[in-house]
Amino acid sequence: WDIVCDRLVLKANIQSMYYVGQMLGSLVFGFLGDRIGRKKVFMIAILLQIISGLGMVVAPFWFLYALFRIGVGFTHPGIFVIANVIGVELVGPSKRKLASIVTGAFFALGQAILGVAAYFIRDYRILHLVIALPTFLFLSYWWLVPESARWLVFQRKYSKADVVLRRAAKVNKASIPENWWEHIETNTDTSSEEKIDKAVKKYNFLDLFKTPKIRKYSFAAFFCWPVVSMVYYGVSMNTNFLGGDIYSTFIIGALVEIPAILFVFVAIDRIGRKLLLAGGYTIAAICLLSNLLISKDAHYLIAMVQFVLTKAAIGCTYATLYAFTPELFPTVIRNIAMGCFSMMARIGAISASFIAMWLVKEYGKMAMILPFSSLSLCAALIAMIFLPETAGKQLHDTIEDVENMTDERVIESQETKPLKLNDSPPASPIPKA
Repeated sequence: WDIVCDRLVLKANIQSMYYVGQMLGSLVFGFLGDRIGRKKVFMIAILLQIISGLGMVVAPFWFLYALFRIGVGFTHPGIFVIANVIGVELVGPSKRKLASIVTGAFFALGQAILGVAAYFIRDYRILHLVIALPTFLFLSYWWLVPESARWLVFQRKYSKADVVLRRAAKVNKASIPENWWEHIETNTDTSSEEKIDKAVKKYNFLDLFKTPKIRKYSFAAFFCWPVVSMVYYGVSMNTNFLGGDIYSTFIIGALVEIPAILFVFVAIDRIGRKLLLAGGYTIAAICLLSNLLISKDAHYLIAMVQFVLTKAAIGCTYATLYAFTPELFPTVIRNIAMGCFSMMARIGAISASFIAMWLVKEYGKMAMILPFSSLSLCAALIAMIFLPETAGKQLHDTIEDVENMTDERVIESQETKPLKLNDSPPASPIPKA
């Protein structure tokens, strides 16, 4: 399509359409996920991704191709974000990091496979077809993935929640009482009926700003998400901006995320979410700034190491943020919150498209290094000052729970203990299988 020379900016425009789609999808799916359920939204997004992915294969004009790019981006929050929420809500505190973080390793593996496929398949239509067809396999998830039991309980769909919990209990060789929903107990100052009524109440994004603690967490997240998205996608879209071959740097940059994410898996409960998040931002910034200290005739492997460390650090940061953010917000607005932050993250990704694919060509690598590093340092500072540590703590269900929360940690041995009707009231109204 002759997207070269004075038309080069079209390349950035087309790529930014993907993130415009993500922004729109974050709004729509963030809202629908709390209204009609996590699983239904997930499957709708899978179907739309199949249609849009195949549409890019046959698009005859660049603007129609860009339109289908919007479609593919639109489905991203409905798949990745919703899947993350389902995983977090189906398990107890000690397994949440597994649900949130390890998925990032498979995301990185997908990037590496894309890099290898792109190296051997230079016809973009065939490449799009190769990466779109496997999506059909995910239609089987309708039968494999359960709905969030926590969401079902708070929508008073007890019979459906009971099916999910009994299936979990059978696998875990645990037990739950018959008609457990009749015996749900909550805090002494709030009746069970009142708490469930609050959950059935319809919430919207304005609830992110109505109460002091949630408002503080929201503003901090509204800054951290666009920054991590901008740096992550910026270095992913222009992997050789510090030097090296575009294919090798892309593949190596993807593969290095796997040990980085495994490090997060091991360290996130020991070090804590907050320190790991701030540390990732800081290391990424230092690695970028260090490139300004090397001469132009330095060996390209030096630049490669700097890129790899930057990608690993920002990959750790993204994985930590995906694990950390759902724990900051209660069940009643968790999906809305994730949708809003995912939407804000696209502002960073759209900016990265123009910086990495256009401004760097015009003004050099300084156009990436300075904004990426300075904003990363600011995000690290904000995370340390305004966000609480959530490692080992129970997920909250209502806004009141968050506003009244203490710093007490969950006792792991209670997590899988079979529920007895004469037990003391659990922290969550959902019985743990």
